[in-house]
Amino acid sequence: MRGFTYLLSCLSFSITASCSGAGDWFPSDVDQDATLAAAGDAAAAKVCSAFEDYLLDQYRGSLFVRVACTALGVENTETAAACGDYVDDCINNPPQEVQSAVSSIVASAGCGAVADYESSGCSKTISDLRACLDAVEREVTELEYTITCALAGQALPPGSLTIDQPTECASIENACPVPR
Repeated sequence: MRGFTYLLSCLSFSITASCSGAGDWFPSDVDQDATLAAAGDAAAAKVCSAFEDYLLDQYRGSLFVRVACTALGVENTETAAACGDYVDDCINNPPQEVQSAVSSIVASAGCGAVADYESSGCSKTISDLRACLDAVEREVTELEYTITCALAGQALPPGSLTIDQPTECASIENACPVPR
């Protein structure tokens, strides 16, 4: 169980270091063409909050639960078949540690991807922030392919739950760095 807790901590942390545009999560009252400097921190926070709510609504019952249950199944079983049964049982009745992991994953998958930028004087736009968050969603949806029951009976590979920061997010940090 200790390894599972560590892996979930790594997952939560690594998501902050890393969505398809089809998601209708973007607040209609925020001007996407405004620069981050002109829109202000309140507008960026509204976009981030809307995105985090969207992730929670979209994935709480499926992707995140499946990823957390699969990680538990890999750690607690020896074969792919036993892992599959474990995952099915876990999804149908998620233990508290899965619920906690889902909340933690969602909380860290939002604007933490671009936490290290200064909005004051930043010429990047709200639509750049949206592109960043859309890219984060694409990374999040890839999680289900990084950990499978084929790994049952062995340790999860290092970085199997790691999400890299999308270039769309790094471009904001590079263009609008926090003064040191």
